[in-house]
Amino acid sequence: MVIKYYATLRDITRTKEETWQSPTPTLQDLLNALCNKYGSTFQKWVSCENGGYGCLSIFLINGQDYRSLNGLQTQLNQTDIISIFPPIAGG
Repeated sequence: MVIKYYATLRDITRTKEETWQSPTPTLQDLLNALCNKYGSTFQKWVSCENGGYGCLSIFLINGQDYRSLNGLQTQLNQTDIISIFPPIAGG
């Protein structure tokens, strides 16, 4: 699967996208693995204060908001494109 990073997450991961080969059956499994790979700075942007993910960041699976699918339990396939958008402020 391909994971695309935007804004601050590009700085943290040092890439705008990567091909993910490791088995990750659900979005939650993928986010756990990414937090393990990229550490606490990445985790700060994608997780919630009280645990879980998605309080600040937006996760799209093949262009669809994960909340309109099966949330963090959405099943992933090797052909999926995952886009992760951190909160962005502008003026």
